[in-house]
Amino acid sequence: MTAAATSLVVEHPLFGLVLTIGVYLVAARAHAALGKPALLHPVLTSVAAVALVTGFLGLDYARYFEQAAPLHGALSVFVVLLAVPLVRQAPLLRAAGSSLCAAILLGCFVAILTATALPMALGADPDVVASLAPKSATAPVAVGIAEKVGGIVGLTAVMAVLTGLTGAVLGPWLLAAAGVRDERAAGFALGVVSHAIGTARAFQISETAGAFASLGMVVNALLTVAFVPVVLRLLEL
Repeated sequence: MTAAATSLVVEHPLFGLVLTIGVYLVAARAHAALGKPALLHPVLTSVAAVALVTGFLGLDYARYFEQAAPLHGALSVFVVLLAVPLVRQAPLLRAAGSSLCAAILLGCFVAILTATALPMALGADPDVVASLAPKSATAPVAVGIAEKVGGIVGLTAVMAVLTGLTGAVLGPWLLAAAGVRDERAAGFALGVVSHAIGTARAFQISETAGAFASLGMVVNALLTVAFVPVVLRLLEL
């Protein structure tokens, strides 16, 4: 393919959309064919592959995001669809009500504390600490929080995505190693710590795990909005 033809393809308004979907489908099939190894989770390999392709072709992120915008818009629909498993699993969610409340409060607090303690101990600048504090909320929420508390939006976005990927890849293994066998507890933990990507991983375990992950993700995002400014104020940042 000539340089002119390559440029024409890359600049097509739907190139980023087709690239993203195509790469993910290939990654998902490869993941299944290889026995679903944690380190080859399709989200992780898709991100790496898309980054390599766009970098090789010289497609900047702003242009890629514009091309893939339909996927971003579809996320709102998919979030609403999470209500379906929540309704189906409502009896189990109600039965675990008090335990879930305690777990989400502790989980949210620990997530913020661990995100700020190490950078503070290493002498990081206040804006860096503020950027890391909301990393366990889903990325759009985390970015919104960072804007309000004086964080670096780009750093927050990257750390939120990395947190989700790390949880999706290592979370199930760590939970199994810790002796967590209950799908409800595993799903809830993945949703709280690893937000949307962790929730997607939980749905691969079962619908029950996915429903508890969805609840954990949503409630943790709400609590993070409330807790991060308070924690940073207490830390005088």
